[in-house]
Amino acid sequence: MEGPIVNRVEKSGLIQLDLASLLTPPPVDVVDLSTWLDQGVLLREQPFRDHVKAWDASALAGHIVALTCSTEAILPDWAWMLVTAKLNALGATALVGSVEDARAHAWRMAVTQLDLDDYRDQRVIVKGCATAGGPATLVAFTAHVGPVVRSLMFGEACSAVPLVKNPRS
Repeated sequence: MEGPIVNRVEKSGLIQLDLASLLTPPPVDVVDLSTWLDQGVLLREQPFRDHVKAWDASALAGHIVALTCSTEAILPDWAWMLVTAKLNALGATALVGSVEDARAHAWRMAVTQLDLDDYRDQRVIVKGCATAGGPATLVAFTAHVGPVVRSLMFGEACSAVPLVKNPRS
């Protein structure tokens, strides 16, 4: 059996994606508001405002920031809002939650920034070894890209699991 070796996967027009290589989530950081509280539990308005005002948060520009309080302090809603306003002014995105919540949000943001025109009416396989952000990222990718692709599969070209099949446009 002689002749050229033909890469049938390449000829098929399948787009194989490794989400870890494709997606670039923004950096993630955590800010613990308890560090600005009296004894870590008591919020005194003026000192808290002074701490936030003096805080150099410039290193967090463009980051996803998880706002937490590591003590059992009960914070008024405006405290979270004040810190968020400072972060937003720097182009950071604040959310209340854990660093894991922030990482999941960062991966979802990376997915939603994908240009859907790159995948419109295409046959797409998400590589089975994809570890980018875990199941939450795969769910976000499916929700974002699934409606525009011709088909979406998971795995490898030789053993892909079909997930979405849309009629041709």
